[in-house]
Amino acid sequence: MFRSIHMGGTKLLESLKIKECDRFPSRVTGYCNWESIRLIKWHQTPKQLELFGMTCFGHFLNVGDMVLSGKFCHHILLRECHVKNANENTSSLWYHVGNGVIRFSPVEFCSVSGLTFGAYSESTLEIFKRKDSRLRRSYFQDSKVHVKMMNDWFRNLGPNNKYSDDDIVKLALILILEMTLVGKDDRTSILYWALELMDDLDAFNKCLWGSFLYDRTFNSLSTCLLGRDDKFKNKFIHKLKEKADGPVKRKVERYNVYGFVTAFQVMC
Repeated sequence: MFRSIHMGGTKLLESLKIKECDRFPSRVTGYCNWESIRLIKWHQTPKQLELFGMTCFGHFLNVGDMVLSGKFCHHILLRECHVKNANENTSSLWYHVGNGVIRFSPVEFCSVSGLTFGAYSESTLEIFKRKDSRLRRSYFQDSKVHVKMMNDWFRNLGPNNKYSDDDIVKLALILILEMTLVGKDDRTSILYWALELMDDLDAFNKCLWGSFLYDRTFNSLSTCLLGRDDKFKNKFIHKLKEKADGPVKRKVERYNVYGFVTAFQVMC
């Protein structure tokens, strides 16, 4: 059990960010695609899998089939609350569930993900500015590389390829980072600084991936519902006005969540 549950939620609870009467149905799209694990297991040799297992993302090979439930995440997100004596300036989210209050913070995120967390140094911030990469020049001819391209590259990787074991492991790390952990649309570009950092595998393994991925996940979860309760109410009122003209489809709010949202789902 990874979640931090504070019982006596009614005592800790200060107020719900969205009132119960204002909750709304929604269709949520998340981009934590665990197909990357299947592709890596299917297309890598035993030696390559062994090398991958020794990296910072190696423990994810032990994860079974995972499915991100947008409906479940939405029902939890609707229960975000203000908690008494909590520092609102910290990057923590609180949810009133049942008789308890659940916290989602870097502590829970790192417990679930097993990734390194810490404060960014100046040298770490410089990493985010990198763009040049040997792997990009060698395998993608310096062209724009999007997530789907990485997916297709692995799908077409035959058993008798002439690529080095080290390069295949490095590209597999980028695949799981982009498809599963960063959690974004596969039509978007990959993180070129991460591909450049991959030229030094030791530096890649030491990167504060927990901090980077939590920030991305927190920014998405903390803002994805902003203004949507009012937006839905306006839709609902418009629907009632149209009702006299005949039946209309049930309206729902649609939104996306980005980052390693699977960690949030597991925590809950």
